[in-house]
Amino acid sequence: MGGFLLSLLVTALINEATTKPILTQRFVSIPAGFSRTLFHDDFSALAAGSQPSSSKWTIQTGTSYPGGPANWGTREVQTYTNSRDNLIITPSGTLRITPIYSNGRWTSARIESTAANDFACPANGKLRVEASLKFSPASAATQMGLWPSFWSLGSDFRGRYDQWPAAGEVDIGESINGAASVWQTLHCGTAPGGPCNEFEGIGTMTPLSRGEFHTIAVEIDRAAGGGDWRGERLTWFVDGRQTASVDGWRVNDERAWTAVTRRPKFLILNLAVGGDFPNNVWNDARVGTPNSQTRGGVEAALEVRYVAVFST
Repeated sequence: MGGFLLSLLVTALINEATTKPILTQRFVSIPAGFSRTLFHDDFSALAAGSQPSSSKWTIQTGTSYPGGPANWGTREVQTYTNSRDNLIITPSGTLRITPIYSNGRWTSARIESTAANDFACPANGKLRVEASLKFSPASAATQMGLWPSFWSLGSDFRGRYDQWPAAGEVDIGESINGAASVWQTLHCGTAPGGPCNEFEGIGTMTPLSRGEFHTIAVEIDRAAGGGDWRGERLTWFVDGRQTASVDGWRVNDERAWTAVTRRPKFLILNLAVGGDFPNNVWNDARVGTPNSQTRGGVEAALEVRYVAVFST
């Protein structure tokens, strides 16, 4: 009888192993020059079909923050939802944000790191924010108006939606209209105009292949100034290669600069549809974005392997 029960137990364990996903934690090494991990999520420990951990991320829904500007302040046309059609952990252990067009309506997803995970650059130290991202392989012909983004906002913006751009926004990597490019931008100070040339901001566009993962990052270096805020620096990277930098001298506004380099921040991953940025780059006010050729679905998704924040 003992052997029979053991056989049943082994069979049950085998059946369980073959019906449940095998989850492998995807460890991310601390980069050279850094010593601490302030935030990390690689999604791989979550079951396929689930959604991001509520201890790390808040799912935003609707067309604005409660009491905030309409259409997220940028005239986007999508409605964010908490549907698994728009936001899901894939069988590969990645996060996928999918824009969908159905019945004349666009939906998508937006997640923000929770307040408990806010982070800041230490005095005389460095902070690095990075993610492994894959922008959809679809071409510009079918991606007009789609706007996947990985970015941060100053925590002073939480619940105080008049604090843009004063709270400081760092666009770590965003792409629009199916372009084989990534934009990396700093927004700060006041708008329009101001020290960061709003509403455009200060930044750059870098060629980037679509349909494959890239490591996209920004570093805040407060050690570079030797105690002078004007010598501090923000530097952006793609796959380990420096793509742009901005220092305090260029911004030339201590209040605006220190909001970006000293105040706590939170992270955002989203995929917007339409809005000022893709419309302005498209530069055709007669049509705007999205247009009748724009296609959603998995082929238009933003996929994320991991997100991490490191400091000295």
